[in-house]
This record gives sequence, C-alpha cells and structure tokens, in this order.
Amino acid sequence: MKTPRFFLSAAVLFWGWQVNLLLISICIAILLESADIINSKFDLKPSDFNKFIDISTVLLAGTIVIALTIEAQEAIFILLKWIPPVFLPIIAAQSFSTRGKIDIQSFFLVTRKKKRRENYYSKAIDFSYIYSLFCILSAGTANSKDHLYYICIAIFFIWALWQVRSKQVSFFLWLFCIFVTIITGYAGHEGIRMASMKINQLVMEYYDNYYNLNPFKTFTAMGDIIDLKLSDKIIFRASFEDYTPKKTYLLHNASYNRFAVSNWFVTSKYEAIEPARDNTSWQINPSGKNTKKMTAYFRLIKNRAVLSLPSGVVSIAQMKTGSCKKNTMQSVRIEDGPSLIKSVVSYTDKLSFDAQPYDHDLLIPKKELTAITKIARELAIADQSDTEILKIVKDYFLNNFTYSLDLKGKGRDKTPLSNFLNNTKAGHCEFFATATVLLLRQADIPARYVTGYIAHEYSRIEDKLIIRQKDAHAWVKVFINGQWQNFDTTPPSFLITDSQQIKSSLIKDLLSFVGFKLSQLRHETGAKLMEKYGFWLTLPLGLILFFRLRNSNKIKRIRMPANTERHRNQKNNDLSFFAIENVLSKKGFPRREYETYFAWLKRIEHHFNNKQIKTALQTLLQLHNKRQFSKSGLSRNEQKILHSDIRDMIHNQLR
Repeated sequence: MKTPRFFLSAAVLFWGWQVNLLLISICIAILLESADIINSKFDLKPSDFNKFIDISTVLLAGTIVIALTIEAQEAIFILLKWIPPVFLPIIAAQSFSTRGKIDIQSFFLVTRKKKRRENYYSKAIDFSYIYSLFCILSAGTANSKDHLYYICIAIFFIWALWQVRSKQVSFFLWLFCIFVTIITGYAGHEGIRMASMKINQLVMEYYDNYYNLNPFKTFTAMGDIIDLKLSDKIIFRASFEDYTPKKTYLLHNASYNRFAVSNWFVTSKYEAIEPARDNTSWQINPSGKNTKKMTAYFRLIKNRAVLSLPSGVVSIAQMKTGSCKKNTMQSVRIEDGPSLIKSVVSYTDKLSFDAQPYDHDLLIPKKELTAITKIARELAIADQSDTEILKIVKDYFLNNFTYSLDLKGKGRDKTPLSNFLNNTKAGHCEFFATATVLLLRQADIPARYVTGYIAHEYSRIEDKLIIRQKDAHAWVKVFINGQWQNFDTTPPSFLITDSQQIKSSLIKDLLSFVGFKLSQLRHETGAKLMEKYGFWLTLPLGLILFFRLRNSNKIKRIRMPANTERHRNQKNNDLSFFAIENVLSKKGFPRREYETYFAWLKRIEHHFNNKQIKTALQTLLQLHNKRQFSKSGLSRNEQKILHSDIRDMIHNQLR
C-alpha cells in the first residue's frame, strides 16, 4: 500500500524540524517528491535493489561506528536521529523505479540466493510507510517536552488511515472512532508519563534524603578510609600546571561538622549548578584572580561521582555531565555522563568558599570530652594564639603518635578515639584528623573533618599524577584569620607506610593505562577528529559506494507516460482479473469500492443468462486470488491457462 501524496515528504520535514536538520530534510523531501513529477524512471532489477540496500547497510554500520566513537552512552540516540538519511538510498531507489516496490528478499542476504529456485514465493513491498515510520520515530529523539509531537503523530495517523477507511462505515462514525482512539492513546501516554515522573520523584526523594548528608551515604564512619586503603586500584588521573617533583596535593571530597558515636555527619544540603551554554562548563564559585589549572580524568560509579577537587575551586570546564550539584561545604557531585569524564578545574589553592562557621563547628561529644579536655590542659593551649595552637597540636601528634593501618579495640576506654589518645597512640589518618578537630574546638577554633585523596604518585609514562584507592585520606579544615585552611596532623611517613604495606601491581597498572588510553581515544580524540575531519574521514566511504554503483550492471532509464500509476494498472489489467472488471464496468456493472470480487459477482450474476459464464468467472476469480494471495502462487501452466481464459472471456463471451 502506497502512502498518500505528500505524506512521505511531510514525514521527512517533520523529522528535520524536530531534530534541527531542516535543511537536510528539505533536500530529501524535494528529491522524493520529484519522483512523481519527473516522467523518467529507471528499470531497476532485483540485483540493483540489492545494491541500494547494501549501501544503506554500510551507511548504517558507519553511523553506528561514528556514534560509538563520539559518545557511547548516547549512541542509540545518535543512530535513531540519522536513520532517515541512512535509508534514503532504499526509498529513493523505489521512488525512481518503474516497479514502485522492492522485493522483500532483497533485505536478507540468505534469501537472495533462493530467488533462483523455481516457484519460490517472493513478495514485493512498498517501503514508503516503513520509511515514514522511521522518520516519525527518529523525530522522537528530539525529546520534546510539550504535546506538539503527539499532535503531529495523531495528524499522520489520521492522514494514513483516511485512504483505507471502509465505505460501509459512515464518515461521522469513523471520525468518532479515530477521536476516541487518539484521546485514549493520549490518556495512556499521559498516564505512563505521570507514573514515570512519580516513580522518578519518589526515587529522587529517597536519594536526596540519602545524599543530603553525604553524596554517597548519610555519614562516614571511622574505619571507612582504612577499607579504601587496602586496594591499589587507580581511580583517577590528574595533571597540575604548577607541578614540581615530589609535590603533593590534597583533593577534597566532603567535609563534616558533627561527630557522634565514631561517625561524622554533615548538615549541608546540595543545590544544583546551571551549566554554561555549551553544557560542559560549570561555574562553581565566583571568579577569582591568579587561578591555577588541574586536569582530571575519572569514571562514574553507578552513573554518579563525587569530585576530588583542590581548595578554592572557581569553575570546571570540558566536563560532560547531566547534572552538577554542590553544598555549602564545597562538596561537588555529578550524575549522568560518559564512562570516562574529563574536567579542567580552575582553582585558587588558598582561597576557600566554604560556609562560615556555626555552632556545630565547635561541638565536642560528651563521650570524648574527658580525653580531649585532659590533653588540652596538658598542652596549655587555652591562652595561646590561633597560629601557636596549630603549631603545638601538630608537634604533639608528630612527636607522640605513630601512623598505623592496624585498627585496635577501644580497650578500657569508652570510645576508639579515647583509646587512640590515651593508650595505643597509633592509628591511621581518620584518628589523627578526628582528634585534631576536637582539640581545636576545645580551644574555641572552628574546625571540620575532611575526607578526600592525596595526590603524590607521578607516572612518567602517563605524565600525570595517578591517584589510587589507597591514597584516600582524612585531614582537617580550620577557620583561621577569617578563612578556612587545610590542616593535616597525620605524620608524613604515612605515604611510605601505605606504599610498603599495599604494593602496586605492574600488570594491573599497565592494563589500567591501556584501558584509559582507549577510553580517551574514543571519548576525546575520536570526538575531536570527527568534529574537525568528519567529512574527510567519511569521504572514502562515499567513494566506495559510488564506484560500487558505477561498476554494477547498467540501469536502463525508461520514459514513463504522464500518468504512471494508470499505465501500471493498465499493464496489470491485461494480465489479470482487473481486465474483466473494466469490461463489465463499461457494460454498466461497476464494482463498488467496498465490495469484494465474490460479493460483486454474486450481485450481478442474475444478469448473465449463460450459466457457463457464471462458472467461468468464479473459476477465473479463484485462480486470480490464488496468484495474488497464496504463498505458492501459480505454476507456469496455470498462469498460461489463466491468461488464455481471460482473453477468451473478454473477446468472446462478454461481447
């Protein structure tokens, strides 16, 4: 069944309008409409159609490769967006062919060989409705949030059904059924959309509550970092423009200000950050002077990540992500994006944008107060200046405590922290950071507990700092001279201790490097190449397709009569039951549009006095239906009998 006039071009224009490729769609629409204006057609054989289908197949494969190269996560949407141009060779071949249809076996390589078998069933189809459906589905990739898309779909739906409506049903009843179908479909569509939004809302509310205190969980327990330190897995890579050998960088993940029962909490909620026009630049804080640059590569975990950032982040560029949020304590998290994310961070290094201190930044839990008060009294920090207090506290931990990855019980003390301060005097960074925060608070200096990573390991092969999971670290942010500053009391020897106890694997590092380079090639280098040289990279493909067509069998060009469709029907009339219908119509017995041939013959059979004519017409109709609708079709002998009997019926019996 062929589409109505202008239906195909309208679907193409609708696609171009929705996906912002209107110029391309106009060119395609003009090409397809010109097939009905130009009288010349091409005598395309089944083997010629095979070649056009092969061209579309190659274009489809090329589109998939390009989509995966540019953005693997969005590959399916890129593919759907370009489906109409991909299948343009097929619909163009059909439109400019004398047959006006395509053998269905041409779409399958396996069935092409079966054509050679005698009497093998083969059916020609009209590809126009299928192509129109492709255009409409492709238009849906624009993800329009208004109702215009559905309205246009309803218009196409009515337009397509109009030409096949039954004459036995009144126009108003048909229109009412269409209206009910559209309204019901819209209600179902809205119901699904609202249900989806409600489910997403409930999920997001759950995760918002889950994330309010911490991007990944509601708290961080003393002992969480030690679990991370047991792995040497490389989790991200970073390069700094001011890097010098052996320099280290503290990269902040999250800050906490409330301590209870060996757990740290935070009371700051996240707010969304709007991206710039390019959707890859994010203004985290007001612009500052003398900013530095850090370039980082990392992967999302379950489609989300908490960024590891230096102090005083101003902006992040070249970061492709769906959403970016931060809290008042400068913890930044992102959601949705490719498997490998690049970010170019501008930061001040010293200036901090953290929220001003408030009550929670001076609180000390009652269970820890005894041990903290005792140490503060021993250090005599009550009447010292803030700068002097920091020096005293740092020297105290450096001279009296040792770094250790072995977690010990709380012993006779009430809490693990009290045991660390009074008995073991050995622990990892979480104990040093927690004890420092509480000691500074005892001296009326606002302090917060911070988790993140310390970047220190330089890779000559990658020319970057590689940050492993074992580089997880905890330190302190202290409010001095009206500004939050990083303060770390963990003995510097902890880096050597971690390296000795958790040794790196050369094979794992090599595999990680290869995987990173492949991802970088796909997401960064490949995208840039396609953006700059996409035309020249795809040009060889076009040349191959051109020479494939040129070297194929020559296609005959035939000049068609003014009314191609009428000529085609007339040609069929000479070989089928349609010829008998035309003769009887001229004699005053026309078939009504809604009548089947059997119903028509039964209605007019009383006009024939000769019973042989009635029987012959019934026999010819049975053969006609067998040829038209049976899978086996007619044998050559049956076809000869059918043609001979039709000629005899027209020239002798129906005169």
